[in-house]
Amino acid sequence: MKSHPRNVPIKGDPFIPSRFIFGDAVEEKGLEPYEYVIHTQEPVFVCRLVGMDLTPFDGRDQDGFRSVVLYDESHHLTHYVTNSGFRLFDFNFWGEIPTAAQLQKICDEAMQVYQRLQKAYIDREVAPKERDFRLVPTEPLPPAERQARIAELVALSRDAVQNPVKRIQLAALVQQALSGGDQAVFTESQLALQTEPPARKLLLDCAHDTIAFPEVMRPDGNVASYELWAFPVVFSRAQGGVWWHFPLLEQVEPQLAEALTLAPETILWMSPTIFTVDSLAERSCQSLVHLAPTMDAGCDLALHDVAASRASFEAASTVNEPQLVLAWLPFIVERGKLPLAQVRRHAREALDATMPLVQQALSAEMVYGEAELFMPLPWWEALAAGTAAYNRKRFALTMAVLSGSELPDGLHAEAEYQPEHQAYDVRLLGGAQQLLAHTPWLLTPDLSPDRSLVWQDLQSCLQQAGIPVTEHAPKLH
Repeated sequence: MKSHPRNVPIKGDPFIPSRFIFGDAVEEKGLEPYEYVIHTQEPVFVCRLVGMDLTPFDGRDQDGFRSVVLYDESHHLTHYVTNSGFRLFDFNFWGEIPTAAQLQKICDEAMQVYQRLQKAYIDREVAPKERDFRLVPTEPLPPAERQARIAELVALSRDAVQNPVKRIQLAALVQQALSGGDQAVFTESQLALQTEPPARKLLLDCAHDTIAFPEVMRPDGNVASYELWAFPVVFSRAQGGVWWHFPLLEQVEPQLAEALTLAPETILWMSPTIFTVDSLAERSCQSLVHLAPTMDAGCDLALHDVAASRASFEAASTVNEPQLVLAWLPFIVERGKLPLAQVRRHAREALDATMPLVQQALSAEMVYGEAELFMPLPWWEALAAGTAAYNRKRFALTMAVLSGSELPDGLHAEAEYQPEHQAYDVRLLGGAQQLLAHTPWLLTPDLSPDRSLVWQDLQSCLQQAGIPVTEHAPKLH
């Protein structure tokens, strides 16, 4: 570009503006109490616009859109009014002045554009900004490199039991193992230490802390420290499949922070990606190590390819498959800013404030029936509490169905562990081993799920219900 000569008429071809332009004007005391409408085509005019107008006219109380052009003889002004409460007035024309019929037609079109503009404003305020996805890495290592990594992690875990300095190195190596694409490195390492409880416990504790208290190294060299929390949620679906990405969960953040009385400027970010029992079991909770770095970078975590996942979900949704789904809604908070005692004090306010927003977020992406939200807890506590509540809810529903008929004498239960589902299949039997019903009893998702703890929980629950239970070991042929 170059400087335009001062005394030469303005050059250049005009870029034709939109036909209708809406805007505000400023006076000495601030914004005028009116909006302005500019019509840029023939007949060109500017007028003022107000809402909540109750000017009477024939047709105001009729259904559908109605409008009319009126003339105020006392003030010598023309008004355009609608039964939706809008009024245009103070018309200033350039060029030929239109007839009342022509003006009404133009103003009707202006009102249609104005309604679309208002809807666009609302959508812009409500809809969260689209963010990039970061896909969880899932590339296995070559066998030789995998075995070398496992051996290194096992040896360092043993050394760290007696050497506190080695524990710092162990934390870094655990972070590397969890963040890599080969989940077998960490899984086989902890399995290799089953005969060495102190070393195995140290390895698992280190991994638990890595996920629950993530440290994020930012590009500028600063380190951000967070805590991982979650809401357990249980919801029903009549169809198959479960979707995992809900952008509107972002709206929960300010309401949750206010309900928990967090200090201003405290970071609290809600993950749009939720985790179900199946998605956690798929990689033994190791994918969670990517959550905080992804959120800190302003991105969303993708468990699988988004387009392929959506296509699979929509295909599964065509099948009638009633299900009760257990999931967790994760969020991260600045470390040390949210004591558990404070959360317990304000748990009811937090649930009341967030439940409507959670329902809105879920329904925007997926059809579901009923949902129940539980109080937020630190991540591993949330997994345990959510699983225990879900197991008892499923068992109570099963017993409620059975109570509709006469229960036989000698009611008892047999539980068979199903490793492919990471759950016990609990069969309720009559006196003559008649099968009455069966229900799953899930293991708590973990880096290494503890089957013995779940069996004790199952025994305790059925004992309270007065139902004896035995563990049935499958016969291998």
